[in-house]
Amino acid sequence: MSNQWFLDQARLGNMYHAHNTTAGAVTVLSATCTGLVLSNPLGSNKDLIVDNMSFVGSTLTTIAEIGIAVSSSVAVAVQTGTAAVIHNAKLKGSNGNVGAGHVFSIATLLSTPVWLRPIGHARITAAVEGSSAFVANFEGSLVITPGTYVCFSTLTAARTGLCSVSWAEVDQV
Repeated sequence: MSNQWFLDQARLGNMYHAHNTTAGAVTVLSATCTGLVLSNPLGSNKDLIVDNMSFVGSTLTTIAEIGIAVSSSVAVAVQTGTAAVIHNAKLKGSNGNVGAGHVFSIATLLSTPVWLRPIGHARITAAVEGSSAFVANFEGSLVITPGTYVCFSTLTAARTGLCSVSWAEVDQV
């Protein structure tokens, strides 16, 4: 999908953004997930088309690998959680026209997610400062169907930082 497609979806009010508002731990693959989780509830009749996901580390000595994980099966995607604020790209204020997708900064998942791909890593010490965000530009190549989710995760140890996700919502075909 092109940037034009996402621009068109934003103009139609079908594009959404969410992020955590304070730096927090992104956990190792686990059913107890912190960082950020985009969940598509069963019965939504929508596909969530992911544009991009990003992570900015906030603790210099703890940044290493960071990546994206996905649900291992179709089920109730998130059992419980702490909701994050969702912004519609056609700015109507926080949590205005939030759409079908749910975003959580802390979530209890029904199963452990599976690793999809890394988005970056850094070997940083207090003497060396990193300055860039890790970004996964999916540009529509990741579709979250009803009953599934996508989340940030790590493989070796929790990492502290800020996470964000942007997606469009379209009717299932």
